[in-house]
Amino acid sequence: MVKPDLNTFTYTPTNNWTLFTPEERVEKVQAYIDKKSVYADIKVTVADKNGHVVVRIDHSIPANERGLFLLEMEQELKKNIDVGITIWLEPVGDKSKLRQLRGVEVKT
Repeated sequence: MVKPDLNTFTYTPTNNWTLFTPEERVEKVQAYIDKKSVYADIKVTVADKNGHVVVRIDHSIPANERGLFLLEMEQELKKNIDVGITIWLEPVGDKSKLRQLRGVEVKT
């Protein structure tokens, strides 16, 4: 495991990114995602001024592939839109039918 280095530079969004309205940021990221067939069924829900982009994936990606997929998408967005973008996955509720039948509630 690699230990984090506190002296590592972290990119922040550029002035161009911060000058866009929230809607323009969402549209800009969504337009790029829509051009790539690899990112089909991904919807941008939020694009904050601080570079946080929240996405919702409408299809299932296996857990062992999801992290790498999102990291690669983040790198593409950093190269093509703004270096300060970070991808966040929208939280989803518990989809287990068995737990729903038992009445077990998982708070997220």
